[in-house]
Amino acid sequence: MNNSDPVDNETPQDDGSPLIDEVRKLAATVGEQAERVFGRVKAENPEVFEHLAAAGAELLAAYRAAVAGHERRWSSPEPSDSERIDLDE
Repeated sequence: MNNSDPVDNETPQDDGSPLIDEVRKLAATVGEQAERVFGRVKAENPEVFEHLAAAGAELLAAYRAAVAGHERRWSSPEPSDSERIDLDE
């Protein structure tokens, strides 16, 4: 596959590894179970599902904000609000 070919995530590549096959089966099973559970919650209690979805979005936004803040600090050319301590004195 060259860089211009689209990636096909639907068709797993057969590399012959039994471990990879088992992981794929596990991921598919977990995904199906999650769809069943969340589908039932959404159907029976749509307001609960909306609340959980909003809470998840808020958690994701908070995580992104925290990571962005750390990335700005880590990539800053000059350390901010820090003091260099010479341990050799």
